[in-house]
Amino acid sequence: MAIKLDIKDRKILYQLDINSRQSNSEIAKKVGLSKQVVGFRIKRLIEENIIFSFYPVIDISKLGFTNHKAFLKLQNLDREKEKQFIEFLVKNLNVLWIASCDGEFDLAFGTWAKDIAFLDNTLSELNKKFGEYIAERQIATIIKGEYFIRDYLINNKESSPYRQSFFGSVPSPVKMDLKDWKILVILSRNSRINTVEISKEVGLSPDAVSERIKKMENLGVIKHYNIVPNEQNYLYLHYKILVGLRNSSEEREKKLREYCRLNPNIVYIVKSLGPWEFEIDMEVENAEKFREIMMDIKTKFSDILKDYSALQIYQIHKYNFCPSIQK
Repeated sequence: MAIKLDIKDRKILYQLDINSRQSNSEIAKKVGLSKQVVGFRIKRLIEENIIFSFYPVIDISKLGFTNHKAFLKLQNLDREKEKQFIEFLVKNLNVLWIASCDGEFDLAFGTWAKDIAFLDNTLSELNKKFGEYIAERQIATIIKGEYFIRDYLINNKESSPYRQSFFGSVPSPVKMDLKDWKILVILSRNSRINTVEISKEVGLSPDAVSERIKKMENLGVIKHYNIVPNEQNYLYLHYKILVGLRNSSEEREKKLREYCRLNPNIVYIVKSLGPWEFEIDMEVENAEKFREIMMDIKTKFSDILKDYSALQIYQIHKYNFCPSIQK
């Protein structure tokens, strides 16, 4: 059951989505509350499972990897077997993101890969253990992704200046040492962890940690720090739309991306190589709002929209896009 959020909660969530590494003091100045009250409210949002995690948006292409999504239709499994299936994926170090959904597919997950052979090994391991329960599988490779700040939280009708955060898929690794990797892994578990705590784990001074984080930001490894809501308790519904196009052009696709950037309820868009061309994620207060936005998309892009499938994401099981290996 969704827990009611007041305007101050929404403003705090909005600031955390702009930059989840902001201090309580910085957030307090922007939302008109004391540092102590902001700290209390954030703690409550965590305890009531409104927030699943605080996360750094990582461009894994800068680490030399590609990102792939798998969408599964399941068959012949009971609740216990489904739990085992999901637990297997959660523990798999190559799996970055897992979500249960309603619609054409029952389960979706993301995985990183060094190359196609690496991807094949990951999928083959899954098939070996649970292949009999997979009725259908579709694979899409991410070409480019964009995160958008959740402007709907404060009813912002104009696109936030903080709204976009890109990541790509063409491997172009930057130079990182073991300490950088350790810092990145720690941040991926909780982007709000402070530099003093990180320094204790990696054996560097807090200033040295800060310098290395800034370096990874400047190199484009870390693009942004945001929040991941817990779909089960969040008061907005999460839909992922798999969009197939026809007779498209670079200009029309640019218009579609711009439409998504300007719509306050759309939080993510991915261009992919696979059965569809785009994934569009939106968070809305109800199904009626979802239908309204989809009708607008179908009207404005009727010349290129071939078909689409809508999935409702109802539970996130894992969300950590930092590859587990360290160089």
